[in-house]
Amino acid sequence: MPIRLTTLSLILAVAACTPNVSPSAETSPTVNKSTIDTAYWTEQPYCSGRYQLRLPSKRRHGSTHLDYNGWSVMVMFNDWKRNVRTINENQQYGYDGTDIVVDTRTLIPNRAMMQVTRGGFDWEDLVGDDGMPYEADLYFKLDNDDAYIVRSFFYIPADNKKAPANWKAQEKEAINTMEKKFRQEILNGLKTRQEFEVPNKHGICLIGGFIADDGKKPFEVHSTVEFAKQHDMSLEIMHGDVLKAGEATLLKRKVDPEKGLLVKALTRTIRQGKRTING
Repeated sequence: MPIRLTTLSLILAVAACTPNVSPSAETSPTVNKSTIDTAYWTEQPYCSGRYQLRLPSKRRHGSTHLDYNGWSVMVMFNDWKRNVRTINENQQYGYDGTDIVVDTRTLIPNRAMMQVTRGGFDWEDLVGDDGMPYEADLYFKLDNDDAYIVRSFFYIPADNKKAPANWKAQEKEAINTMEKKFRQEILNGLKTRQEFEVPNKHGICLIGGFIADDGKKPFEVHSTVEFAKQHDMSLEIMHGDVLKAGEATLLKRKVDPEKGLLVKALTRTIRQGKRTING
């Protein structure tokens, strides 16, 4: 699987994660070896999503949003402590903005919390037929202080525009169900991970963490990696994108002529080799 390098961007077509990838890489015969430092580009393992590469050790990377197995996840770097303060304040005052705080639970001490809110209006004021809207948010911490937020929504049906007789029982059951789903689908497989560690199992690599699964759960994210002293380029990894019928793969595409001759001249294939899917 070749990797294209330009002084303006670094584009990867990557395959899935395997811990036994050799640090060596084939260099395209069309490239002058003195121009590209292969050892630099294959210095340390890098695991992102279901993919493993070898990249320079001095790097900054991440994404602000990802979709995993039907869950929408927001990533907030170095923001765990602030989120915990906000959760505790909401619980203390009973409100999150105009929404009413219903329940707050610690799922993993110092690592994962859950807060549930409902619409801040009366049942008689409901619009539509869905019922009373609720939001259940899972917060978990990875790396040093990164906050991951998983948002989910559910409704409790109204009884002729009024609260059902067993409203609170339904509410408690729904919240317990959401906690169970958060644990089963995310937290039970969640592990911490060192920067250069590549787990020898199926799952999703996150910054400072890993979610173990069967290797078949849908996962979509666009992540960016930037490197020290490489200010005019970055690495973009697109997980979960599917080619349209007849669409050319990355290495068969021609550089867009509208981007100019300079970009075309500086685009090179720096690595080729088979990559195997493991996840």
